[in-house]
Amino acid sequence: MNEKKNLSLEGTLALADQHHKNNKLHIAKKLYDEILKKNPNYAEAHNNLGILLYKLGKYQESMKCYKKTIQIQPKNSAAHSNLGFVFKELGENQKAIKCYEKAIQIHYNNVDAHNNLGILHNKLGKYQSAMKCFEKAIEIQPSFAAAYYNLANTFKELEKYQKAITYYQKAIQILPSFSEAYYNLGNILNKTREYQGAMKCYEKAIQIRPNFIGAHNNLGSLFEDLGEYHKAIKCYEKVIQIQPDNTAAYNNIGNTLKFIGEHEKAISIYEKAIQLDPTNLDSHWLSMNIFPIVYKNLNEINYYRRRFEKNINRIKKLLDSQSQYTKEQFINAINSSTNFFFHYQGTDVLQLQKRYANLVEQITHKVYKKFHKKKKKNIASKYIKIGFVSSYFKNHSVSKTHKNWITKLDKKFFKSFVYYVDNKFDVITKEIKESADSFFFSSDVDDLINEISNDNLDILIYLDIGMHPKIQILSSLRLAPLQCNTFGHPVTSGFNSIDYYFSSKVMEPQNSEKHYSEKLINLPNIGINYDFPDLSKIKKPNVFNKSNVTIFLNLQNLFKLLPQEDHIYLDIIKKYPNCRIWFIQGRGHSITNVFKERVSELFQKEGYDFKKYSYFHPRCSQEEFLGLITESDIILDSLNWSGFNTSLAALSLNKPIVTFPSSFMRGRHTYGILKTLGVQETIATSEKKYVQIAVKLATNIKFRNSIIDKIKKNNKKLFDDNEPIRFIESVLRKKDIFN
Repeated sequence: MNEKKNLSLEGTLALADQHHKNNKLHIAKKLYDEILKKNPNYAEAHNNLGILLYKLGKYQESMKCYKKTIQIQPKNSAAHSNLGFVFKELGENQKAIKCYEKAIQIHYNNVDAHNNLGILHNKLGKYQSAMKCFEKAIEIQPSFAAAYYNLANTFKELEKYQKAITYYQKAIQILPSFSEAYYNLGNILNKTREYQGAMKCYEKAIQIRPNFIGAHNNLGSLFEDLGEYHKAIKCYEKVIQIQPDNTAAYNNIGNTLKFIGEHEKAISIYEKAIQLDPTNLDSHWLSMNIFPIVYKNLNEINYYRRRFEKNINRIKKLLDSQSQYTKEQFINAINSSTNFFFHYQGTDVLQLQKRYANLVEQITHKVYKKFHKKKKKNIASKYIKIGFVSSYFKNHSVSKTHKNWITKLDKKFFKSFVYYVDNKFDVITKEIKESADSFFFSSDVDDLINEISNDNLDILIYLDIGMHPKIQILSSLRLAPLQCNTFGHPVTSGFNSIDYYFSSKVMEPQNSEKHYSEKLINLPNIGINYDFPDLSKIKKPNVFNKSNVTIFLNLQNLFKLLPQEDHIYLDIIKKYPNCRIWFIQGRGHSITNVFKERVSELFQKEGYDFKKYSYFHPRCSQEEFLGLITESDIILDSLNWSGFNTSLAALSLNKPIVTFPSSFMRGRHTYGILKTLGVQETIATSEKKYVQIAVKLATNIKFRNSIIDKIKKNNKKLFDDNEPIRFIESVLRKKDIFN
């Protein structure tokens, strides 16, 4: 402290300020205290000490300093503005606004006060007021980079992305080292799918600030979107290098590994995150919901079923013992994943599905308690108000099967309310929107809950529970007096809040009620009104080695094909070697390779080369998919999860399909379709019969042509069928259904 010997108070203040700027806060504070001991009315020292205390997070002490400054100098504009900062930090927004406004009243050209007032208006959603503040700050000081940046943030919130881009670029032009501006510009460019520009912005932000965690993380996410998964993982690993206890980065690595089928590595990563933070609900939830996309063998199926059950128990204990979770932590966890791939194990899922649903309900009861209460039907309404919820109101299999439940609903009796849990629009979205009485879309769960609740529906139908995480949150709540599930994803929900399950009469086996937590209602025929596929733009695929062999085509995702089915392909080839079996590649080489290796091993044991008899077509557009069907001869249905959209597409092109129905509705789609069509000759009663029918179709051209003729004659029965819709309407108009 000898450096201040014989200094005046002004000199001591200058020295304190120098230490303050050099981040030697302890020394600076001692000097400020000494000044104020000698002169308690030294306003500038009070103000600067307030700034220091604010930086240390001592908001109450900081507030006292600013108030003392104002007491001494009532017209100190900077002190009023600084006091506003403290109130803002404490969440007292209205007091903060008054402080900023007072600062501006005293000194209209206080650019910081204009800028800070704008930031607060932005936070409160008062975007027009915010813009005026930032524009005034820029008018006063045209080189004020922060004001341009904040104005860009406002335009980003308003989704006026081009204006946001312009102002971010202006901020960067003024201040080339503005890493946050590069970062947010990258976020906008990413959102508008200008991926290369976004990548450059993130890389520039990192160049300026090498430890910028957000930029590393979002660059990783961008690489994921571009399919460059190993680059994505490196970005997340960089985050961990900077911040070793960053469990979110571990989770991101796990998610990327899971997506490319590296499930064992993903599990180890999630468990590493749990070791770092045993109460991290996100990591627990992600670890519970990971399953192989393609199983290597039957033992794996059994292992992961048991593992899923153990993790349900582990999370249940965690929820029962921990009470410190915030709403955000709860929702982030449930919103991280679903148990989608558990449903593809070919087993009865009811009991474990109910236990999983109970976990979701336990969480949402804590977060949305008032939405777990029973609701009464609105008896005064002239119409029955019926809502439909999906994440797939676009060109997707769910909309293909169920959109006409909405578009062809009888408007004399029903008002339709559509809730789209996404923001990607196409011609299907437009068709649904135009036919609905109300159309609401959002990716925000709270917005969706409030909108659905405020619409006072009578009935709410979920089209695809189990596919999207946000849907599992919504469907765990009681948002309408009557709530229903259906076979957009053909598995029981397990939720106590879902009353009925709409299924297909021809697809359900006897006593199938035992597979559902909901009450089962079987609709006539295949249960849907399906549009005849557009065959006008079929694109012929580039497929080699087709000549002089019969082409069997399996149209299903590889994750539907279980190990116990593999022998069917070998059995067909043994009986009829002059064939090839075509498949569709999985999402990523590693997924496809697991399937290839599994089946190849079986073939090798019998002295056959699977590679010689198989072809894997790249994932492709709908037009090329139809072309692939056209080039094939016979369709081989999967056994435990049957084709629905794919089988309808094949039959629209008059292709014979071999199927063998399983014990569950999800393995009986094609069975029900063929039964409706009157083509029962290709429905097998055993796996042995399945092989025999496939070989007969290949070797007996007369038999195959008779099946094709029958399909041509009857396939109109499968399309544009209004009977299921009229049946739904009649069921929902009965008063006793609400009892």
